[in-house]
Formats: sequence, structure tokens, C-alpha cells
Amino acid sequence: MKKILMVAAILVANLAFLALAASQVETVRPIRWKATVIGANLMGLGDFVGGVDNVNINNGVSTDLATGNLYGYIELRVFNPSFRFFMDANAFSGSPDDHPSFGFPRTTTPWPFCIADFLNTYDQPTEEYPYIVLRFTTCGCGNTITDFMNMTEGQAIPVRMSIRFFSHIWGCPTSSSTFLNLNMNAHGWYKQGTGSYPDIYIQRVGNVWTASVNTVFDNPAYQNPLPDSASADWPVTLRDSIIGQYATCESVPVRKRTTYITTYHYPWAKAPLNFLVTFTKI
Repeated sequence: MKKILMVAAILVANLAFLALAASQVETVRPIRWKATVIGANLMGLGDFVGGVDNVNINNGVSTDLATGNLYGYIELRVFNPSFRFFMDANAFSGSPDDHPSFGFPRTTTPWPFCIADFLNTYDQPTEEYPYIVLRFTTCGCGNTITDFMNMTEGQAIPVRMSIRFFSHIWGCPTSSSTFLNLNMNAHGWYKQGTGSYPDIYIQRVGNVWTASVNTVFDNPAYQNPLPDSASADWPVTLRDSIIGQYATCESVPVRKRTTYITTYHYPWAKAPLNFLVTFTKI
């Protein structure tokens, strides 16, 4: 009888321990973020809180499929018109575009000036561009840091910035939606020397990670041509630029049927971009 009682007591103690451990796991709260966007070219119309009013703020670690390397990321994804851009059309330069029929809604100016025309006229995102993603990553900037959460107090590191305006997936035959997709892409670098801050960086102070962007897309390591391609993958590791994306279709008869060859085009542009995003853990 004593052995039975002892076994029962041990079982009760183990169950109590497991229940306590489970309760501790359940009380771990996921990180919640608040973001504020302000600057010369980009302003958020109020604060953004992750999970509230069609706003997502995500961070974590992922794997670069091309290199297999780990990288950290933090991003703000907005689904309501909540951004206001201030881009100087006179400051734009870039490649010519051989297919001017592909542009932005309700604009008639040619590439690249149509970028400022569209961004400045409407709060973003628009109906045609249902969401915008501001994303910062550690990849491609010579970092040893692969997780923003591991940054030390006051540490500042160069980061890659991407601001993506996505309209639709291009395919053949071409759909009725012919608007450009757009990606503002740049890798931070120490243009004034390693004793200064990079032109694009994130700095941690307490529970605040501040992303600072002050670039003209001139990182010398990312100034390669953007050739036409059979791939819809953005060529973001070739050139730091404001990159457009559209596709053209060539019909080819094959055994009395029509097939299509899809070619993706990537016109590019440059203009000064200057703003701050503060990501605060709440």
C-alpha cells in the first residue's frame, strides 16, 4: 500500500510540474510592434500598430534561397491608404522605357517621371496596389548580425531596404491590368567612410529599432545593368534603383496551338529618398 501511495504521489507531482510548465509556455506573449514613419519623402498618416487596422509588422530570421545564408528581417505591411509620398519629379533620372503604355493609374507622363506623378498624387496604397511593404534585411550589406533581436544597445548596422508596390502577377496573354509593379531597392553602405553611419541603417536603442534611409541609390557594389529576363524574380541584387516591372508576350504557334513567350522588363530610376521608421516593441 505504501508503494502505491508513493507512486501516486510521484504521479501527482509530475502532473503538477507539467501543468506549471504548460502554463508558463502559454503565458509567453509574441512580440507586438508599433511603427512610426516620417521624413522628407515619406510620411505615415499616424502610428501603425501590428495586427490593428489592416497593419502587419513582422520580424524574424529567414534563409536566402540563392546563397543559403541566414538573414534577419523586419517589415511593415500596410493595406489601407496610410502613406504620403513627396518625390521631386525634377530629381528623377533613369533608363528609357520602350513600352510607355505600361505605367501607373491615371498618369500620362513618361518613365521615370510618372513615378513622382503617381506617388505624390494619391495616398498609398491605392485600389490598384492593395498593399505596400517596407522591408529591411541584414543580407547583402556585409553584416555578421543575422537577427535584429541580437543587436546590442546602441549598435547600428547597414541594411537593405525594399519598398514594394505590388499590382498583379504578369502573365501571358496579358491581362487587362497593365500597371507597373514597383520596388524601391537599395543596400546600405558607408559612403562617407566606416567612421560614419551608413546611408541606410538600423540602430537599436532599448526596445526601439530605428531604420534610417538617406540614399540616392549609389552603392557602388550594386550598379549592374538590368537586362530583360524570362524570370519574374526581381533583379534586386544587380542594381540599387527604383525598379519597375512589366511583361510583354510573344505568341508562337506550336502544333496548331498558340503558346506564349513571356519577357519581363525592368526599367530603373533614381531619386533622393530620405525618411525614418521607428519600430517599437510594445
